[in-house]
This record gives sequence, C-alpha cells and structure tokens, in this order.
Amino acid sequence: MKVVKFGGTSMGCTDAVGLARDFVLADDNRRFVVVSAPGKACQFSRKVTDLLIESHTQLCLGEQSDSFESVLKRFADMAKHLDIDMNPELQRCREEVQIHRCQRDFVVSRGEYLMAVLFAKVLDFRFLDAAKFIVIKKSGLVDEKQTAHNLSKLDKSGKYVMGGFYGRLPNGGVKTFARGGSDYSGAVVACLIGAHVYENMTDTHGVQSANPALIPDTKTLRFMDYNSLYKLALGGAGVIFPECLPLLKKHQVKLVIDNTFNSGKRWTTVTDMRSQKPFFSITYNGSRSAVEVLIVLEKVRLEYSKLKEILEGLEVYVSMFKRSEIRILVGGDDVNQVVTRLHTYLET
Repeated sequence: MKVVKFGGTSMGCTDAVGLARDFVLADDNRRFVVVSAPGKACQFSRKVTDLLIESHTQLCLGEQSDSFESVLKRFADMAKHLDIDMNPELQRCREEVQIHRCQRDFVVSRGEYLMAVLFAKVLDFRFLDAAKFIVIKKSGLVDEKQTAHNLSKLDKSGKYVMGGFYGRLPNGGVKTFARGGSDYSGAVVACLIGAHVYENMTDTHGVQSANPALIPDTKTLRFMDYNSLYKLALGGAGVIFPECLPLLKKHQVKLVIDNTFNSGKRWTTVTDMRSQKPFFSITYNGSRSAVEVLIVLEKVRLEYSKLKEILEGLEVYVSMFKRSEIRILVGGDDVNQVVTRLHTYLET
C-alpha cells in the first residue's frame, strides 16, 4: 500500500486538484490520501490556513469574519467547478465554527477538514476526520500506540482521504501540529498502517541542490538517506516537515518526494541507504540579520582554504567544518550571495 500526501499548492485550485486526482487513480495501491488546506495558487494570494488564523481572532471577539466567509466561498467555488455538492458540509462547518469559535486549533484545522471532504468526493473514497483517528500528545507529537489502535479498525481494502495537520488530544479536544504538519500526518499514517511507500507530493521536483527560488537550474537529488534530509529540513529546507524523517526511519518506510504538476519525471527517493553517488545540497534558516547556511555533502570534497576563497569579501563566519556537513553564519544581506557562490563552485 502507498500513502500519498498533497501539499497546499497541490490543493490550491481545481486544475491542481484534477492533477492530484489523476495521480491517485493511476495506481490502485494509492489507497490512503492525506491533504493540506489549499495554499496560494491561481488567483489566490493567501493561504486558507492564514485566513483561518485571522478568522479565529475575529470570531472570538464576537465579530463576523469576512476571512472565514472567504474560506467557505473558496471551497464552494472549487466544488462548483468540480461539479460536486458540498453545501451541507459547508453549512455544518459554519455552524460548528460558531460554536467553537474561541478554540483556535479547531478553527484553524477546518481548511484540512474541508479539503479532505472535497477530495474524498472527487475520488469517491471514504472521508476520515483526523480528530477521530490521530491522537496527539501534549508534546505535540503523535501518540503512536493509540493512533495505531484507531487506524487498525479501518477496512484494509478500503480507500480513504484524511485531512493532515490536526488530530485530537487525549481529552478529545482538536489539536494541530506545527505549520507544515500535514507532512507529519501523512508519515504517521504511512508508518502505522504498514504502508511500504510514503509519496509526498509538492510543487518542486524532489529535493534540490539549492533553493530553486534563488538558484536557476538546480539539480534534483535522486537518492538520499533519512539523516541527510533531516539535517536539511532542520536547516530550513521547506520540502518536508523535519519530524517526518525520524518516524519514517524508525518504521523503515520509503519516502518519495515528487512534483504534483509534473509527476514521475524528477523525484527524490529517501531510504536508510546512503547515496552511492556524489551530491550536495545547500539550504538556510534564520532571520534577516543572522542566517545559518547549511551545506550537506556526500562524496564531494570542499577544502577549508577553498571555502574561504569562495566567500571572500562577504560577512560570514564558519561555525562548523566537517567532511559531510558545513555550517556558516551569514549577515542577512549576504545570504543570497553566499548560496549563489557556493552553488556555482560546487556545480563546476
């Protein structure tokens, strides 16, 4: 069995939803789908989750919320274009949000909830409310034992769609993971139902050698191990939520990171095996004033003297230099220059 997770861009508008539908239905092994709330896409300049955060503040103060009505309209329009009737679910959601309007996590989770309802109708799969299956501990991570028990009750031959990003506390209240937590929801399901592959569908071609928003013509890293990707994710690579990696490694579930909009062309496969081919990847994390740049190297040599030469004239401090991992502290104004220079040198 394969578990597939679609990010917010993949769920952003009806054209993207159509691509996601075709991808799922192309392989009968794709029987469990996890979805994010719609993100920025097409004519939409704001993510549904951001609108819901704003809605919670407005509604808790007793005001009518234009932001919440915008969310409902976006789903209504998507459903109409997909020729699906979602009016009863949208009305029920409006009523439930009014009841729970001061419960932040409940309100904020409605984007994933409604997207799962919609996509289940698109696929003709069974909708699952994550709050009935995913149990979250006070630490913010999943209670594997209780969640596995809940998921074990499902028909193993069934096909399901569930919203990511949220579950419930042991006392029954709705609880969300950190932002990006839909990735984690998908990993949880993949590990606890015994899937052999977790396909994480994004809007990029797998893991890249650098941030494609900064560097043109980056390369896709075809193979990577859990530990290397975990370092990159902690270092700022937004391709996957970091806490997925220890969980997938523990349960030995293969991770495939692919592009919803061009699937099967360039992707990254992540397992416990280290790459047999040289690769490097550069990412960064931090504020505008102080940024930590991380370089992960596999069978690629970079001498310290050469690194100093590459970065000459820039506001940098090399905080760690190892054979497979280099960390550099950078003044915020120079980060683009640092990443560009490093990528240019390592590509040659």
